[in-house]
Amino acid sequence: MEIETLGIPKNKVTQFQKKGLFTVEDLARFFPRKYYDFRKITPISQVKDKEVVAIVGTLEEVIVSNKLVRAKVRDNSGKNLYVLWFGNPYLAKKLKTKETYIFCGKIRIDTEYNTRQMASPMFFGTDIKAYQRIIPVYSKIQGMSTDYLMDSIRSALAVADKSDYVEPLLLNKFNIPKNAVALRAMHEPKDEKELQIAQRRFVFDDLFLFGMQLANQQQGVVSRSPFVMPTCNTIKRFMDNLPFDLTDGQRQALRSIYLKMRKGERVNALVQGDVGSGKTIVAFILMLISAENGFQSVLMAPTTVLAKQHYLELIEKTKDMGYKVGFLSGDMKAKEKKEIIKGIESGEIQLVVGTHAVIQKDVAFQNLALTIVDEEHRFGVVQRNELNEKAKHGVHQVTMSATPIPRTLAMSVYGDSVDVLTITTMPKGRKPVQTIQIRNEDKAYEAMYRQIKQGRQCYVVCPLIEDSESEALADVDSVEATFDKMKKFYNKYPEVNIAMISGKMKQSEITEEIAKFSQNKYDIIISTTIIEVGVNVPNATVILIKNAERFGLAQLHQLRGRVGRGSHQSYCVLLSEEKENPKLKAMCDTTDGFKIAEKDLELRGTGDFIGTKQSGNNKYVMLMLSNPNFFEKVKEEVNRIYTEPNRLARYTFLNEKNIGNK
Repeated sequence: MEIETLGIPKNKVTQFQKKGLFTVEDLARFFPRKYYDFRKITPISQVKDKEVVAIVGTLEEVIVSNKLVRAKVRDNSGKNLYVLWFGNPYLAKKLKTKETYIFCGKIRIDTEYNTRQMASPMFFGTDIKAYQRIIPVYSKIQGMSTDYLMDSIRSALAVADKSDYVEPLLLNKFNIPKNAVALRAMHEPKDEKELQIAQRRFVFDDLFLFGMQLANQQQGVVSRSPFVMPTCNTIKRFMDNLPFDLTDGQRQALRSIYLKMRKGERVNALVQGDVGSGKTIVAFILMLISAENGFQSVLMAPTTVLAKQHYLELIEKTKDMGYKVGFLSGDMKAKEKKEIIKGIESGEIQLVVGTHAVIQKDVAFQNLALTIVDEEHRFGVVQRNELNEKAKHGVHQVTMSATPIPRTLAMSVYGDSVDVLTITTMPKGRKPVQTIQIRNEDKAYEAMYRQIKQGRQCYVVCPLIEDSESEALADVDSVEATFDKMKKFYNKYPEVNIAMISGKMKQSEITEEIAKFSQNKYDIIISTTIIEVGVNVPNATVILIKNAERFGLAQLHQLRGRVGRGSHQSYCVLLSEEKENPKLKAMCDTTDGFKIAEKDLELRGTGDFIGTKQSGNNKYVMLMLSNPNFFEKVKEEVNRIYTEPNRLARYTFLNEKNIGNK
C-alpha cells in the first residue's frame, strides 16, 4: 500500500519519499532512533549536567533573537530553566506564557552564570498527564513536524497488514510477539519490558532474513576451480618496483591464497586488516597473478571515489608490465562505458576496477577467474548474489574488510569454507597516529598550519547535519559554515589553499576535488564522512573531526585511517566539549581496530541497529556480533528449514528481499 492511501497531502508524500519512505509498511517500520522517558518528573532544582530529564513548568517569557527562541520556565521547586530552540522562530507563536508544559531533553548547566538550559527538547502542553509515558524520538524529516510524523505513523499502524510470515512454531520457540504487536510496541511502548520484547522480534527478523539469504547463497558453491594458476613470475618485478617491502602479514595472506589457486582449489578468502595495513597491494598482486596465467580479474569498491583511486594506483604500479586496466562505474558516459565493456568481453582488458557496475548483467567477461571486493560489508545482497553466481562456476573470490570480525562470525557470513586471513603488521615506516581531544578550535587550526608549513596536508570532517535531529545543533557547523570560518581564520596565512566537498555537489565534482587534494593542490579539504573509506593521500598528516562526539566509534576509527598512510607522524584531532565521552577516550587510548570494534559493541545497544539503513551488510554483522547466541539458534533453525521442503517453500520469498542497499 502506497503512503498516499493514508490521505496524506502530496507535499508531505514528497517529504516522506525523500526520507526513503514510500509505502505504509515503510512508515510503520520507521522506528524511533531512541526514546525519552516522560514518566518521572524531575524538579528543576535537582537536575544534573548532561542528564536527560522530564520537567513540568510554567512558561514565564519567550524571547526571539536571530532565529534563536529562548523560553524561561519555572516549576514548583522555585528554580528556572532556560529552554532554547535554534532555527525554529515559528515556535515563538506556538508557545504561550503562563501555560504549563512538560519538557524532556538533555540538561546543560552553565557553572559561570549558574543557569540551567535545555536545547531543542520534546515538549507537550494541554493534557500533561497523557504525555507522562515513554515517548519515541524519530530521525528528522525535512519540513515535517514531529506531531505530524507521529500522527502519520499511527495511521499507518491502523491499516498495516496484520499477517505474519513467521510460523507460530517459531514465535513460541524464540519467544517473540507477532509482527503487528511488536510494531505497535516499538512506537508506543508501555514500559521497558514491552519495548525489549518488540526489539527482540525485529532482531529475529533481521537475523532470520540474513541467515536465509546466506544459506541460499551457499547452495551449489563448488570447492574446485577450473582456473588453475601455475605461474607467478611477473610478481617479483612488481614487488621490486614497490618503494617498500611487503609485511609478513601481506606475504602470508598472498602465500595462503596463491597455494590454493595453484592447486586448483577454489579460493574463498576474507582478508581483514586495520585501516592502512596494505590490503590493496595484496589485491593488486593477486590480480597480476591471474593476468599472468591468462585470466581476467575484477576489483570492486563501494564508491566511485575509492574505485577510481584503486584504478589510478593500479595503472601507475603496472605501467611497464604490458597489462591493460579498465575502469567501470555507473556514472560514466555511455560511449566510454560501451568501449570498456567491449574490451572486457574481448579479453583485451585483463584487470578491471570499478563500482558494482562491474558485475552487472550487461558486463560479460571472456575468462573471469578472480573477484576481489573491497569493504565488502558495504555491498548489499544483490551484489553478493551476482558474485555468488560466479563462485558457483569456480571463480576465486576474495573479500577485504577493515572491519575486523571473529573467525566464527566470518564463517557464518561468508560460508564454512572461508579462509580468514588477518594482516596484523603495519607497513614499515608507518608511525602510529597520535589521537588527541581538544576543545579550542582556533588552537587546532594553528596546529594544522604548523603541519602545512612543513608541506603536509589536512582533512577537516564535519557531521552530516542536513539529516540530523534538531536537538543541540547550535554548536554544530555544516561544511559550508566551517569553510567560511576557516577562510576567515587563515586570512592571515593567504598561502593556505582550502577546498570543501558538500552534499550539493555532483559526484563528478566530488571526485575532481578529491583528486586535486591528492595532487597537493589544496592544503585543507573540508567534507562530511565521504572521505571515510579508502581515500589515500600519504602526504595528509592531520584529520580534524569536528563535534567528534556525534560520530560512532567505528566511524571515528575509519576516519582516523585517512592519515598515517606515509612516513610522517600523523595526528587525529577530536574537537569536542565532552571530556568524559567514552568513545573519545577509547580513540585516545588505542589505535587497534579489534579493540575499537569490541568497545564499539560494548557502547552500543541492540536497538541501535534495528530499523537502521546502514550501508551494506554492516548492520547485520553488528547484530550478529551483539547477539551471538541468538544468531546461533537462528542459524540452526535456518539449516533445519533447508532440510524440510514444505517449510522452505514458505520462506523462499525472503531470498528476493533486498537487504543492505538503502
